[in-house]
Amino acid sequence: MDFNTRTTDKADSPEIIAFREEVHEWLVENMKGSEDLVWTASWSTREDEAEYEFRRELGRKLGAKNWLFPMYPSMYGGAGLSFEHQVVLETELDHYGLSLAHVFYTLARLVAPCMLQWATEEQKLAFMPPLLRAEVACWQLLTEPQGGSDVANSHTYAVRDGDHYVVNGQKTMVGSTHLPDYVWALVNTAPDAPKHENLSWLWIPGDSPGITYNPLYLMMGQKNMVFFDNVRVPAFNLIGGENNGWKVANTHLELEHGGEGSVSDDPGLTRLVEYCENMKLDGKSLMDDESVRDIIADIYIEGHTGRLFSHRNFFFRYIREPHQYGGVQFRYYHRMVRLRNAERLQQILGYDALVPEMSVDESTDFEYMVRSGPGQLHGGGTLDTDRLIFARRLGLGRPHREEAPTTTV
Repeated sequence: MDFNTRTTDKADSPEIIAFREEVHEWLVENMKGSEDLVWTASWSTREDEAEYEFRRELGRKLGAKNWLFPMYPSMYGGAGLSFEHQVVLETELDHYGLSLAHVFYTLARLVAPCMLQWATEEQKLAFMPPLLRAEVACWQLLTEPQGGSDVANSHTYAVRDGDHYVVNGQKTMVGSTHLPDYVWALVNTAPDAPKHENLSWLWIPGDSPGITYNPLYLMMGQKNMVFFDNVRVPAFNLIGGENNGWKVANTHLELEHGGEGSVSDDPGLTRLVEYCENMKLDGKSLMDDESVRDIIADIYIEGHTGRLFSHRNFFFRYIREPHQYGGVQFRYYHRMVRLRNAERLQQILGYDALVPEMSVDESTDFEYMVRSGPGQLHGGGTLDTDRLIFARRLGLGRPHREEAPTTTV
């Protein structure tokens, strides 16, 4: 497979070559109207309704083709395609600066694998097609004010009442600017049971009576607090079995902690190199400065290493042979590199690195890249969480290694 360009890979079968041409032509047609748009990041401080609506509609169009989750069975909203087809879709979309997991803001990439692995057949048929076809958007609700990275410390209680659960509690640091159609919530269904044996997952309509969303305006953009006040949820919407939620959470967290992988490049590095080649200081290009070249070389070497980690995780995920520690290894490494790069950008650009540039994609804006260094260290767990998982997967200080969960496709 060709992970990098749209030139035909001689190793590809005629079927894959034809599919690549089909996807390429489809994107040429359906990306019309995006020429003047600049993409916001997943964590964003920009508000561009036209950009959001274009991406939201693109998600629906890809979903209608069953291409958002191409390897999933067609009965659930996928296309039943192969790993090679998945790579084609990812790499072709990457030419436009997007990926299947981030066409628009939704956490379907984390919820769908959990449903595929843990939901009943009736639940899959009811919930997965709208999710996989981008007919609905969802948030994940794990973090609580008293728990932080200890997501098993849940005080959001769900009490069974006939054919429903009644949910009370709150979640924090979740979501984005557009409210969800559904929330995927980790709740406590057995307050007196031991920790990790008292958790369950509920698929809750986002407009249910009793749900309140309060925005949190943070360094990296809007997150939210979500309050549940006697919210009634059908018992049918409990996924994975009552009090079995920690096993379901292992599937979810493995993906969130880097196990999903990616085939994307780093457009921020590409822009930095171009900037340094074109920017003149005293008649000379910044790239003529040896110290600048040294810094960019360090960024490039570490970035290439991270990209290989990400490619590896992408491959192992889709062949359903999870790497023992690959997800959290990449996640920790990526966050530390991003932090170092924030400092490196300031070394090269000085105060110019702190001035937003609204004419470029947010993820390639130097000011955003500087801010995201420290600003994204905590999302989905702290650095200490990464270290702990890594140690457990290697069996450090323990008689047995913790196995990586299979995350399906």
